[in-house]
Amino acid sequence: MEQREFMESKWLRAAQDPTVQSQVLEDLPGWIAKVRNSDLTAKARRLKDYLVSGRGSTADIILIVAALLYLISPIDAVPDFIPFAGWLDDVAVAGLVLSYLDKKASSGEGGSVDL
Repeated sequence: MEQREFMESKWLRAAQDPTVQSQVLEDLPGWIAKVRNSDLTAKARRLKDYLVSGRGSTADIILIVAALLYLISPIDAVPDFIPFAGWLDDVAVAGLVLSYLDKKASSGEGGSVDL
């Protein structure tokens, strides 16, 4: 999934619902326990840590919740039940959001963001 597609996706729209954030945080540990891809779970943990740190702007929070929602959903651009390929798009989305947050932090926009 490309950046433009993600920014116009149902995931981003769903993440604007305040109840979705708590649901994602509740479901994330179970998803992490099932996923055997350590790179992907490390990215998910970094996103969650930033989310719960309270340091993100409203836009950052929505973006992170959308990325985590995309990760934990079994049905996305490439369904997760397809071996290997099912997680490639998840890694791409998590990497895209982390890259954005890293750039924002290094440019000084994010204050003391520690990613």
